[in-house]
Amino acid sequence: MQEARYSSVAILIHWSVALLIIFSFLLGLTVDNFPKGWTGAVINTHALAGLSVLALTIFRLAWRLSHKPPEYPRDISPAVKRLSHLAHMALYVLMIVVPAIGIPTLLYRGRGLEFGLFGISSPFERAPDIFHPLTDVHELAAFALLGLAIGHILAALYHQVVRKDAILRRMALKA
Repeated sequence: MQEARYSSVAILIHWSVALLIIFSFLLGLTVDNFPKGWTGAVINTHALAGLSVLALTIFRLAWRLSHKPPEYPRDISPAVKRLSHLAHMALYVLMIVVPAIGIPTLLYRGRGLEFGLFGISSPFERAPDIFHPLTDVHELAAFALLGLAIGHILAALYHQVVRKDAILRRMALKA
């Protein structure tokens, strides 16, 4: 019997987004540790990684509409399936919300985005009364995303190590 797996496209997007989230989170967390002259480039890289997460997440959701995910193993309870579904929905929401909040945060700081061949300037004056609360929400949402992602990883490891079922292999890269 053929093992139930996600499509190669879904797997590639999953792991690309995972790496981009880790990269972006670490950049956001450590931006003040870089030399002052690097701050603009680090923030720009952080923002571009966040935009990539947003774009890939939207693409993944569109892909998911036309590509049904594999079935759960039969011995997974309905309650666990429901919890898994809710956790995945929360991950998708946060993968959209975190960068969606980050964009106006960046722009209200008076910063634009540099894409290499062209840039986009901020249409706003620097507005601390707007970007400070946005920054707080962006950071809280990013920590929530990371916490949920860690829970996601722990659940996958639980399935691999304790239950020894096929859940983890559904999203594994082919060797």
